[in-house]
Amino acid sequence: MAPTPCNQCCDVGCRYHGRHGDRSCRGCDDSAKFRIARGDVPMCAQCSRCDPKGRVDERQTGQYFCSNCWAHYESDRLTEYFDKPDMLETKCRSLASMLAAARYVVAFTGAGVSTGAGIMDFRSGHNTILPTGPGLWELPKAQRPTGNILGQCAQAQPGRTHAVLFRLWRAGVLKHVISQNVDGLHRKSGIPATCLSELHGNIFVERCCQCGWEVERDFNTICPGGFTGRSCERPGCNGRLRHTGVGFGDDLPHNIMNRGWDECGKADLCLALGSSITVTPASEMPAWVAKRHKGRTDKGLAIVNLQATPCDGMAVLRVNGFVDDIMERVEVLLLNRGLVPSPGPTEAGYEEAGAGGVLDAAALAA
Repeated sequence: MAPTPCNQCCDVGCRYHGRHGDRSCRGCDDSAKFRIARGDVPMCAQCSRCDPKGRVDERQTGQYFCSNCWAHYESDRLTEYFDKPDMLETKCRSLASMLAAARYVVAFTGAGVSTGAGIMDFRSGHNTILPTGPGLWELPKAQRPTGNILGQCAQAQPGRTHAVLFRLWRAGVLKHVISQNVDGLHRKSGIPATCLSELHGNIFVERCCQCGWEVERDFNTICPGGFTGRSCERPGCNGRLRHTGVGFGDDLPHNIMNRGWDECGKADLCLALGSSITVTPASEMPAWVAKRHKGRTDKGLAIVNLQATPCDGMAVLRVNGFVDDIMERVEVLLLNRGLVPSPGPTEAGYEEAGAGGVLDAAALAA
């Protein structure tokens, strides 16, 4: 089935056209430039001013903003926010109640869920409190660490949030995880591939170009040119294997994108964790869940992140703080309600945490 024709962007001139699965895109900066070149300056979605120097929020909303409104958003982008302890507790209890009441929960995860596993993110500012330091894209090239971030991914083990999400999935509270990360840590935590939509691929997984068969390795399969030099092991196929990593500017696999959209279509609660919700077209998914449940106070989109996101205004709940700490606290609140089993003594996530972390389930429940 061919993708639905896009009627909201500039069609052929739009670099995102056709990369949205079977959904229409929300517009892009290219389309705004075409309109401005024709003398049709869009109106700012926030202040209604027509400013030819403005731009479209390609990260999420697809709306046009004047230069002043955009500059205000950009200046706030790298600030890290922390709720005060009493407010944080209130929000954690609210999130636990939402999870307990939800029929179908989908998690949407970004780089922030893996910083606790030692993998640096991309957008944290120079004054970040994260032990992984400033984001890779915020550092001048001369200051970037030696080696490749994929090396960090290959060596990392699942962190505390990965462990919590696995236990929520095992208990039936969480149904599906949509991840923008390529580190493979959700699979390593125990969540099966059938319950994952790894939108940008997985450095440990290679796929047959002929029959689609996949194999998960214990080493990083990313290589120049894409083809790994190995062949499909299914009887009678022998097709060439290719790594599944998606490069910047490359199209996302339609089958994985459409699976993510299908899961969001079932969801009455999307839990966005450690994501700036800015990378299109993936970022459209949590926004769609929010819009489908607009006006509800118990359903829709819940965001847990340090930095502001373009979706904060449409979220039913926004929790500011470390994802690891928040998710462990929420899990204990669900444990107290009898909705999740008590973790075993050797399970990850309940061992002594790093600076600012919690120590164990008993301490959390206190």
